[in-house]
Amino acid sequence: MSKFTTRNTIATFVSYLMITAVSLLGISEYPDARSQTIPVLALFFLLMFVQPLLPPSRKGLSTIYITLQLLLMVALYFIVPLVDYWAILLIPTIIYAVHVFRLEVGLIWVAIFSTVVSIIIVDRHGFGVALVYFAAYVFFASYAFLLEKTEKTQAESQQLLAELQKSNRKLTELAFNAEELATIKERNRLARELHDSVTQSLYSLTLLSAGWRRLAVKGQLASVEDSFAEIEEVAQHALKEMRLLIYELRPPALEKEGLQGALHHRLNAVEKRAGVEAHLVTDEVLDLPPEVEEALYAIAVEALNNSLKHAAATSVTVQLQTQDGCVKMEVVDNGRGFDPRRIEETRGMGLKSMRERVEQLDGALEIVSMPGAGASIKVEVTA
Repeated sequence: MSKFTTRNTIATFVSYLMITAVSLLGISEYPDARSQTIPVLALFFLLMFVQPLLPPSRKGLSTIYITLQLLLMVALYFIVPLVDYWAILLIPTIIYAVHVFRLEVGLIWVAIFSTVVSIIIVDRHGFGVALVYFAAYVFFASYAFLLEKTEKTQAESQQLLAELQKSNRKLTELAFNAEELATIKERNRLARELHDSVTQSLYSLTLLSAGWRRLAVKGQLASVEDSFAEIEEVAQHALKEMRLLIYELRPPALEKEGLQGALHHRLNAVEKRAGVEAHLVTDEVLDLPPEVEEALYAIAVEALNNSLKHAAATSVTVQLQTQDGCVKMEVVDNGRGFDPRRIEETRGMGLKSMRERVEQLDGALEIVSMPGAGASIKVEVTA
């Protein structure tokens, strides 16, 4: 079915109504010519009813249809030459031509119709009447072109909407898959952490306990106090690791409580419960961009994790302050310290990720430490 009739039922109905009115008017005004006009008009109507069956891709059939309609209109003028309104019959055909063919071809048909009608009408009804029909043809051709363009835009919009909906479904699926993948990766990471830290510590406790039990049975255990001190140290280390893993399983409080609240929550949930003296020192309530808060929080957590896992610190302090449009953060502990150059060469302790985060914010990172003298991680970025 042609695009014109399926998408423009109202326009088709108006076309039929227009042709019917013109036909009835011509038949009633000139009853003597009914025997000749009625068959021509009937054929005209028949072609109009056949037109919806023409496939839009078959341009040759559309050309034959339009040509036949033009010849029938010319025949009516020869049968009843005094009538000028037969030219109205071609208006639906003009609209059809613009819909079926591209604009240039449609305008050619408008020019052909206007030329034929002008040749027939000018001699009998004057140039003014011919000009009126020419203007009508141009108007309806423009209407058809705009209607065609609107329909095409609507079709493209619907197609684009369908593609966007399809893409949205795919993105939703990808996001779900990514979330599942992230969950799996996090589980694997926690499994590795458990194996590398808590499991190893518990295994060490088992070996130490079994070995010392055998020595105690044989009466060869020299110092019970030293033995229990070593067991306590290993157990404390395992407890710290477990508390850290439990904290990491919980959602971060950064988005809800801000940087200060998240750091305060971290120190209370991990360091203080592990027996570490922890302090958060700030000079005021900070209002920082989200990306700055995220970077500073990640750096602070990395520094605190290193202190808890490797430094055996008994005291840690996190300081936050703003000065001259910059925010400064320092994480200080009294642990066993390390050689920053050696650690950076081995890319250990998360220092590489700290530097990358600071560089993304065009900030500065300073690491001060030495074996046996604790450590200080200083960060300065634009607020």
